Amino acid sequence: MCLQTPSLLLGLPTELRLQIYDGVVHLPIDCEVARRPSSQQPGPAQPAPVLSIPWLSLALVCKTITEELRDYLHTSGNTTYELEIDNTDPKQKQRSIPKTVTWRRIPCPPSSVRTLKANLVLHFGTRFWGCGGPMPILSQLYQVLNHFIHNGPFLARQSPLVNRIHLSTLIVQLCVKNPDPEERRAQGRQPYDKAFVDKQKKRHRGRLQTYVSRVVARGLLFGAVDKIVCRWAEGEFDDDDKVREWEVSSQEIGDMTEWEQYGFEWGVPGSSSLAGQSSQSDVST
Repeated sequence: MCLQTPSLLLGLPTELRLQIYDGVVHLPIDCEVARRPSSQQPGPAQPAPVLSIPWLSLALVCKTITEELRDYLHTSGNTTYELEIDNTDPKQKQRSIPKTVTWRRIPCPPSSVRTLKANLVLHFGTRFWGCGGPMPILSQLYQVLNHFIHNGPFLARQSPLVNRIHLSTLIVQLCVKNPDPEERRAQGRQPYDKAFVDKQKKRHRGRLQTYVSRVVARGLLFGAVDKIVCRWAEGEFDDDDKVREWEVSSQEIGDMTEWEQYGFEWGVPGSSSLAGQSSQSDVST
């Protein structure tokens, strides 16, 4: 029972309370978190992040609401987290992503999440590959997923989850921002025409899909992710090649030395590495 005066919320019929819970769970959030521990980032240590999640705040009201909301979360089917990664800041190098990423939706505890939708917003000048190998942005994206699987939405937490996350589906939703024509004119250059812009955008997606294909073929995510979906963000392209999917299956991983040199290590401090696991499919749920 609540320890204070009777709650107006608890005085409502159960059906109305469930509708309120549903509305609270679907409220958008805007929570920036560091994508890796501050000890791995240059500069002064960052303060501990705070995730302002409306349903979690509601659960703290009293024991009765906590129990009722917990039951609702377990049966509601709201199991999709939504994350935004944006490298369009003019101060940000287009070969990498910022130190922080932004959560847009966290409708359930980490133990219940089954789908992660990653909204990838890219600068038109983003580069994935160079003459010396993959650009840092690829391993950085990989590490965001790595830290989420092991640490949950607090990507940079000091100790991993007891039971790491197992995703049924990872959705990569791609938006490539159009180049600014005025910026081109200010540089004394002609703005790009639409045909060239569209061609470059599709090239970005093609290169990203090549990277995903290599990760899947290597078997790196087996036991952590079952399926990966790559698609355009709404309004990008509606004419062709809307969705590409990969089923993640068990593969012989082999020597990871070269991959790890480029930042594709798996696991976080306190967790077992991917290569060291006796069975990658032995995932706690």
